[in-house]
Amino acid sequence: MDTGNGSSSDQFSALAPHYDELMDVVAYDAWADYVFLLFQIVQHDAQKCLDCACGTGNLSFELAKSKLEVVGVDIAPKMIEVAQHKVENSELASHLRFYEADLTDFDLGEKFDCATCLYDSLNYILDPEKLKMAFANIARHVEVGGVFVFDMNTPYALTQDLFTQASRDPRKRLHYNWQANYDPRTRITSVEMEFSRQVSTGVTEQFHEVHRERAYGANEVRALLETSGWEVERLYDAYTMNLPHAQSERWFWVARRVENSDH
Repeated sequence: MDTGNGSSSDQFSALAPHYDELMDVVAYDAWADYVFLLFQIVQHDAQKCLDCACGTGNLSFELAKSKLEVVGVDIAPKMIEVAQHKVENSELASHLRFYEADLTDFDLGEKFDCATCLYDSLNYILDPEKLKMAFANIARHVEVGGVFVFDMNTPYALTQDLFTQASRDPRKRLHYNWQANYDPRTRITSVEMEFSRQVSTGVTEQFHEVHRERAYGANEVRALLETSGWEVERLYDAYTMNLPHAQSERWFWVARRVENSDH
């Protein structure tokens, strides 16, 4: 999944056709259940959702199964191409639309009662001012009283080398080797990603991408939200109802759209 940050669209270019294969271990249905639980906790009856940085639309599809109208946006054109192709022959087609869009600068010309942005997509926005722009732009698309659920990798996750990993599972055609490096000066983790994939002809296809994520502190994120038309209602250690702790690897935020004369 991807957001708006200059060259970030390139980070999901070579990977796009294989993204769903890479992510086949992810329980998107459980993600959607957790999102709906968070909506329930803040007493929000979701009807029309803006799924930001939707990637190939996996979460969007799960949300739409509950009869939500879902519009997914992502900056990476090749990811959106995959999402649009999947929706063409889907029984959920009447509930789903996908558009290429930079979160920091887009206008769909419509409003939503809720928004989501998952799988650390917002960490890909490396400039705090750009992140503020994204929060404000999402706010412009959400009705006052609407709810925004999103997650972010924590500074702990990005500084503890958790993204140096490899997979050589012989049962899978897609293999990878990732090497992460955190720069304390910029607070950015760069992950060099090497992929290899066996195609039907027996040939091994290889490709390379570099992904970058910035470590944002909780107080920093809260301040950016509060100056962008949002009020924080909940902050959880991911996939739980627990408060964040020192070794939380992912946060889930629940914010409410508020009246704001600047937005």
